[in-house]
Amino acid sequence: MQFFIFLSIFLLTTLISVLFSKLLNDGYRQKTYDQKVDSVTSQCSWLGDQVVGVDFHLDDGSNSLSNQIDELATSMNGRIIVIKNNYKIIKDTHTDFQSRFFLNDNILNVMDGKKTRIVSESGKYIEVMVPIVSKVGKKNHILGAVQATVPSEDMMGAVTEMEHRRNMLLVACIICGLSMAMIISYLLTRDLKKIQRDVDFIAAGHEDESIEETGFLEVRSIVQRFNEILGRMQTLEDSRQEFVSNVSHELKTPMTSMKVLADSLIQQGDQVPAELYREFMQDIVAEIDRENVIISDLLSLVKLDKKAAQLQITTVSINELLEIIMKRLKPLALQRNIELIFESFRPVTAEIDEVKLSLGLTNLIENGIKYNKDDGWIRVTLNADHKYFYVTVTDSGLGIPEESIDHIFERFYRVDKSHSTEIEGTGLGLAITRSAIMMHHGAIRVKSQVGEGTTFSVRIPLTFID
Repeated sequence: MQFFIFLSIFLLTTLISVLFSKLLNDGYRQKTYDQKVDSVTSQCSWLGDQVVGVDFHLDDGSNSLSNQIDELATSMNGRIIVIKNNYKIIKDTHTDFQSRFFLNDNILNVMDGKKTRIVSESGKYIEVMVPIVSKVGKKNHILGAVQATVPSEDMMGAVTEMEHRRNMLLVACIICGLSMAMIISYLLTRDLKKIQRDVDFIAAGHEDESIEETGFLEVRSIVQRFNEILGRMQTLEDSRQEFVSNVSHELKTPMTSMKVLADSLIQQGDQVPAELYREFMQDIVAEIDRENVIISDLLSLVKLDKKAAQLQITTVSINELLEIIMKRLKPLALQRNIELIFESFRPVTAEIDEVKLSLGLTNLIENGIKYNKDDGWIRVTLNADHKYFYVTVTDSGLGIPEESIDHIFERFYRVDKSHSTEIEGTGLGLAITRSAIMMHHGAIRVKSQVGEGTTFSVRIPLTFID
């Protein structure tokens, strides 16, 4: 990891240094070239003005301007040619081409006024051609042209010196990049190595530990998220242990009761009265029934804990579903003369898993019956808008203490009054209900007043979104 980071940073800094030095060198070379061309151009323009002043009389060797042209060509270490507008050479400092004609594309373009300066390269030489212009009023008349040819090697000395300095700068940048790569790779991997050691320590079985949030902001952010995951895992582990403990307790209690009853019968031998034997067996059957209820609720909860992808979604009439549930529970309500009331404000059709949601709504209404008063009532209402349908279950029952409201959906949780022998329950019903609703991406809320009753409000989307 450290080597990879080091190599990446080093290669990046080296690449940037090379590109920068190349741009710097190319820029200097171009600047030197432009300065050379501008200098030759200005000298040619000055020379053109002087030639116009002597009316192109340069054939006399004693002419001072002709001598100046020769000296200028010598100073430039080059060649100067003066051409008249009839394309006749009137001065050539390199060869005796006077009176000869000079004709090519460059001179044609200059004489036609198409270009005011022509720069070309021929081998190791630079050629600059400018027109000789005479102003008459506001018009310019091209009387001829001046061409200067100078060696490009004259500017190579400065370029070579610049390249030497560039190379020194490049080496310095590479050394700096190497040092920076080593420092950054060390700083980054130092924190990562520490995190790795902490993770290995946690993986060895110290799940209750956490990783210290140190280092760069990005590293601290990763550590923070990791610690959050550890916290959630610990919460899940605590929940699992609590769940196992509760399951063990709930299953052990009826089994213990059955064992006590059976031992009592065995100890009395053959002298057990028939009535007592019948009473004990009825108690054992009741405990078996209780065991079956616990196991059934546990199996239902396990099924609801699976992924929502396992839902069997169909289009169901919620009105008919609630009517069937209440019809099924009506005999249980009649045992205590509890009135079941169903109010529907409109026909509602939704995409749900009928079995799972029916189980959840059944638990709500059944709880309303169990924890109600004799001669009480339960009102179930159904409504909907364009996005959700709403089910409320209100009872006239015992109510839930305020300190228990936040815990009633926990597995095996029961308020104090529910531990009475008169009210049977496993503490799993509301957990099952909440799981069924959450699988449908819904929500459930509860309002309760001790001694007055409880209202459960359920909201579920009309259209299921996977």
